[in-house]
Amino acid sequence: MKKKTIKNILLLTTGSLLVLFAIAACSIFSVYQAVDPQAATLTALITPTSVEPTLDLKGNRVLDDQSCLITSQASISTFDNIEDGGIFRWADDQNLFAFVAPENRYWGWFSGSAVVLDLKNDIKKPVEMTTSGIHVFGDFAFSPDSSKLAFTAFRPSDNVYTVMVADLGSGLHSVVDLFPGLLADTDDYSSPKSVIEWIDETDLRVTTSCGIDCERILVADLKSGTLSQQEEVRKKGHIGRTFPQHVIDYDDRQYPIMSKANWSPSETYVFYTDTQDKTWIMNDKENYQYALSISGETVLQSLWSADERFIALRFAETISIYDVHCK
Repeated sequence: MKKKTIKNILLLTTGSLLVLFAIAACSIFSVYQAVDPQAATLTALITPTSVEPTLDLKGNRVLDDQSCLITSQASISTFDNIEDGGIFRWADDQNLFAFVAPENRYWGWFSGSAVVLDLKNDIKKPVEMTTSGIHVFGDFAFSPDSSKLAFTAFRPSDNVYTVMVADLGSGLHSVVDLFPGLLADTDDYSSPKSVIEWIDETDLRVTTSCGIDCERILVADLKSGTLSQQEEVRKKGHIGRTFPQHVIDYDDRQYPIMSKANWSPSETYVFYTDTQDKTWIMNDKENYQYALSISGETVLQSLWSADERFIALRFAETISIYDVHCK
């Protein structure tokens, strides 16, 4: 009887050891089993982290804020759903920035004064130029040498729109109206105008309304003061200017989830808003990024300077300019 008992105990002990060994083997196997890279990538995309939100999959370094606020100025308000790049514009090759400011420098809808900030010499104290007594709507276009600024304006006395050109050398005090007097009255309504492009330093291509579904393309010669008609087309039936954000084709598996993305002219930098309402500047060449201390929800539009040193951010009632690598 004792021998059987000992034998049974040995059998039970051996069985238990086998079970424990099998469990351990399964655990070891589960540790070293292959991981599907695609599944890992998807997990990284959907798994939130409390350390740094929306770090991209390229392993970008996250730095402290490298930017400096240069200036923040009141701007006119427009409808929230309109990305109207026409109310602010950088010159193509110089650090000159134009925008429409409220006449009272506090708040206003749709029109105001044209303001140009010159950041070429002293960015801490930009030279400011402004028009006076003109209802400026925007649609800014700097001449090729950045000596003149074209824009659309409204003449309340005649209830019509016009196109004007201001001279920067005069501080925007010398202004030429391209549609003086009755020339601005081109249809039965308010005769909307727009600026298409500078052809050269003296010739400017513009449009004016000529009816319900008619738009007339003209060339204004600033030297002779004449307007010559090129053609008449249906409304928007021409290659006019648009002001979209600069967005390139990119693989969204290699970037964070981005909204309001806007690449700089050489595509070195990207401004974007993440899913947690943070705003970021990413260096897409050197693989680093940093967060700005502003809410992404409040940003309506961004605009890079030609040399990529500055970015202008438009809000509901203000425009702020940042130096993106001052630190």
